[in-house]
Amino acid sequence: MSAVGGTSRGAVSLAVRLARRMALQSIGRSLLIAGLIALPIVGVTGIDTVEASHLTTPADTARFQLGQNQAAIRVVSPPDPHLEQAPNDPFTYSSGTDNSSTMQADDYLSPQAVLPQGTRIIPTEQTTAILSTATGVGSIAAVEGAVWGPSFRGSYDLQSGRAPRSADEILVSPHALTRLGVRLGGTVVRVQPTRATYRVVGTLRGVTDRSTDDVVYGALGAFPGAGSQDASNADRLDAVQARIYYVPDRVVPWSEVRALNRQGMTVLSRDVLLHPPTSPHLTSGAVSSPWLDVLLVALLGVFAMFEVCLLAGAAFAVGARHRQRSFAILASVGATRRLLFGVMAVEGAILGLVGGVAGALGGIAAAFVAEPRIAGGSQVQYPEFRVDVPVVAAIIAGAIVAGLAAASAPARAASKVDTVAALRGARRPPRVSIRRPMVGVFVVAGGSIVALLGGLVTIGANQTIDPPRQVVVGGIVLLATGPVVMQIGMVLIAPLLLRGASSILSRWGTGARLAARDAARNPGRSVPALAAIMSCVFVSAFAMCLLAGGQELGVRNHDWQSPMNTGVVSLYESQSDGTTTLVGGQSVVRVLDHDLPGSHARILSSSPDLGVLGKALPTYTTVRVPKLGASAPSYFGSIGVSDHITVGTPDDLAAILGAKVSSESLATLEAGGAVSLYPQYVSGGTVTFDAVKPGANPGEAGPRVASHTVPAVVQEPAHPEQYGVFVTRATADRLGMHVVPSQVFTTMAHSPTTAEQDAVAADLTVAIGNGYVAFETGPSLYAATWSWALLGLTTVIALGAAAVALALARADGRRDSHVLAVVGAAPRVQRSFGFWQGVVVVGVGSVIGVVLGLVPAFALGLRGPGITHGYLPFTPPWLQLGLTAVGMPLLIAAGSWLVSRRPRALLRTRRDLVA
Repeated sequence: MSAVGGTSRGAVSLAVRLARRMALQSIGRSLLIAGLIALPIVGVTGIDTVEASHLTTPADTARFQLGQNQAAIRVVSPPDPHLEQAPNDPFTYSSGTDNSSTMQADDYLSPQAVLPQGTRIIPTEQTTAILSTATGVGSIAAVEGAVWGPSFRGSYDLQSGRAPRSADEILVSPHALTRLGVRLGGTVVRVQPTRATYRVVGTLRGVTDRSTDDVVYGALGAFPGAGSQDASNADRLDAVQARIYYVPDRVVPWSEVRALNRQGMTVLSRDVLLHPPTSPHLTSGAVSSPWLDVLLVALLGVFAMFEVCLLAGAAFAVGARHRQRSFAILASVGATRRLLFGVMAVEGAILGLVGGVAGALGGIAAAFVAEPRIAGGSQVQYPEFRVDVPVVAAIIAGAIVAGLAAASAPARAASKVDTVAALRGARRPPRVSIRRPMVGVFVVAGGSIVALLGGLVTIGANQTIDPPRQVVVGGIVLLATGPVVMQIGMVLIAPLLLRGASSILSRWGTGARLAARDAARNPGRSVPALAAIMSCVFVSAFAMCLLAGGQELGVRNHDWQSPMNTGVVSLYESQSDGTTTLVGGQSVVRVLDHDLPGSHARILSSSPDLGVLGKALPTYTTVRVPKLGASAPSYFGSIGVSDHITVGTPDDLAAILGAKVSSESLATLEAGGAVSLYPQYVSGGTVTFDAVKPGANPGEAGPRVASHTVPAVVQEPAHPEQYGVFVTRATADRLGMHVVPSQVFTTMAHSPTTAEQDAVAADLTVAIGNGYVAFETGPSLYAATWSWALLGLTTVIALGAAAVALALARADGRRDSHVLAVVGAAPRVQRSFGFWQGVVVVGVGSVIGVVLGLVPAFALGLRGPGITHGYLPFTPPWLQLGLTAVGMPLLIAAGSWLVSRRPRALLRTRRDLVA
């Protein structure tokens, strides 16, 4: 013992020395293990750095929202003694008084009337401006007020040129120069509500603006709109509440904020942000939650370390088998099992440290490069590049622990080396046991229950507006813990699955039989590789399901006006006296077909809704809604943005449905019936129309003069739209409906570009005096793009894991390859062997990972007693998941087939066999 160890301190020193030397002797394997540890550390550290940089401090909020000003005041109501706000968020406030039905614009006070006389105040307002552009006319975001002054530095920064000196001089965002088609010193024309010309004297960037945003800046009142004195009370109310008053010089403490609350105003105060009150009455829902970010990063780290331990553990296991002779020599000269264990454990810790440091540096560098690109030019997204040193240190410590854990099992096996057998070069076959797989079945079942429970907790929390933090954290932890437990169970079951695959693949040829038996007889390296791929695919499959569910939720909640890639121009024109008239539709059709490539425009007619044309019609036709009640969908109440009753041909119905008209609907229309887009209109297979006289007040029904009931069927569109009931012109004439051309409807080949929209707006303004087109471009469809990206990333990661696994298999099974070469196996056998190695290890791992990834996604879509809706719809992207489970393994197996080859020199092979 003294020859190899001595005291405990000496044994530790010797273990460190031996571990360092062994790591340097096998530099390739050491770099491989360190790289395996570094790769997930890069991702976790990068995500943590991005999240740390995303957090906004009170000082950041003051700089972004106030610049150098002391306060920003908003007028939200008339004087109200019960109004109170959150200290850090003027948009979060409450009041015990409900006077919304009686509010008048003149009842509001202005900050000038409340603050001490002589207080300097800079009013601003966000609005829109209808301006000529390079391709036509566009509605562009506009900011009124002197935001280019020194008190706004840090919130708005002058990029080039100079500040405006008069009302006809403006600044624009850098990107707006391109859309407007001007240079500094050029002119821009305002088209509506009156014509005016502005001179562009500089460019200005707001910190919240992205580099592609188009914004114009002018003096207060430069872009007149709804706030004029002859506007309606509702428009004047909107103008009052849209204005922000900045106080550049006067400090506004919390006591003065509370006083302004009672005058109907909310305040964002620099003094309150930097010195918040100890007992605020309200808390803002907009406050960032670093605890949630830390939790998510921690959960991601758990998955990453799990995969590290699997792959690195396999590499250590192969290394331990290759060092059996070295360990046997150490044992023969008196080394204890503790020393043998310590050598490999210390090597794992050293490589964990190397991989952790390298991965942390790589993650920080990746975040530094990625943040500006993610932000898209908006400074608010990432106020400052921040490295969360304590968390990064914890991540590196986790890497050391992962390296130690990965080496522990092989180290324990190495410490039990059979000295005589190792020196002789003998290996023990693995022991086949049914006990561990059976335990694994129960572990997988338990993990599934935990994941489903986590889904129910998360969904239950989502049913309330402000769920307790402990419930949210508990749901997330259960959702993350369940899959981890399931994967541990699958690791226990994996040897049995490999033996089953071996028996199945034995009929597929020599290469398949050899590869399957090799994987089944060497679970020490095949199971960790399979599990690593399973873990990677699980995360990818779960993320794909989350993306698809989020997109489906957006589609369901989208306020559809018409089918996808369509546009609608209303032919109703509101007059200044409150009446409504009709404009010609043929000129609109010509504009749309000319300016929109692939457009097919048509004029749709309808029976006007009650009171739309005032007393111009003697009667109006309404459609009864016998089924409208508590069970009606929420969107049903918004039907009528256009008219309820549309009149036209079956081709018109197909256009507004965005689908082919069913044979049943065609037969009903030909028989003089109606087609309803909603079942609420239909009762007993019929629809009832009532003719009523206009009431004394606009929109009020007078006495009913006639009723008609016609047969009806329901053909619902793919998404709820603004149309209600459809009849032919012959049926409308027979029922005595007054029909007018009410809108132009166009079907487009694709969503219009900004340039095309500007061109349409310009030509429509000339044709009918109004350039507004309601383009239906649908909700954001991002799931497919990101799912393909995830599939590519998963393939890359799985390719790396498979390369490691197959390289370890070949290094560990070199003697088997030599035997095949000596007995005269053809090169195709070697290639077939490599192909089926990839199929077995990657294929089984991918299929299991996809199945496990569906479990938490399914859990988030559960419904039950007291749960009206899931957290996310369960709509898996089956194509991408199928390619992940089948296509990716075949691709990796094909790569393995390409790089497989027989030993180059038979002489060397024979020497290796003798050795």
